[in-house]
Amino acid sequence: MAEKVNWGQRAQKGFLASGIDPADRRGHKNYYIDLLQKMALNDVLDLKGDEVVLDFGCGSGRITCWIAPRVKKVIGLEVTPEMIDVAEKNRTAGNVEFVLYDGVNFPEFPFKFDLILSVGVLQIMRGEVLTRTVSGLTDYLRKGRIGYFIEQVSDNPEIGRPKLAEYLQAFQESGLECLQCYPIRRGRWWMLYLIRYGLIPRKWFLKIASKEMDSLRRVKGRVSYYQDYLFLIEKNG
Repeated sequence: MAEKVNWGQRAQKGFLASGIDPADRRGHKNYYIDLLQKMALNDVLDLKGDEVVLDFGCGSGRITCWIAPRVKKVIGLEVTPEMIDVAEKNRTAGNVEFVLYDGVNFPEFPFKFDLILSVGVLQIMRGEVLTRTVSGLTDYLRKGRIGYFIEQVSDNPEIGRPKLAEYLQAFQESGLECLQCYPIRRGRWWMLYLIRYGLIPRKWFLKIASKEMDSLRRVKGRVSYYQDYLFLIEKNG
């Protein structure tokens, strides 16, 4: 069952807060998470510059506009009109198009995508909804091309996020091969509280994010709260 969130109200929180943490009033935590997630994507993205990209669940367009200068075209697909409004107001590139859809019926495009990005979208889905959504995204992707997902993983049922095995099963059932998956960020970490309350200068964020990602690559075991995972998946059929 999909998580119930009033995304129209979330859109009023602004460019970063609407898609990350709407309760982060000072903005330091959201700045750090945005930086870390983009660093993680930078580590694995292999771009030639001629790609047509889908940013699924684009929200305010923070990932859409970030990748736009390095590719041919980006389409941001989003279910919330208010989020589209925020994205349009923050547009920084001319090769971007934001498309509104109903959240159930995937719109048709006259082409397949070379690359799919999605950050923090699949994590609010479970079971059949998750599998159906992944299957719809698979239909958009050209054979042999890659999807990059950053999603929260948890083994704690009270958190309400899918387990790692649930994502992997949805990918497999949709004809996708998971090439890599690993944690990149802790959901609960003492350093993040210091960041949130402005006790750590932003000039240190890059180094902290790098160390956090490096340390988590060696972590295994039960995810008691949640962790951001990076998934690299390939369409093989």
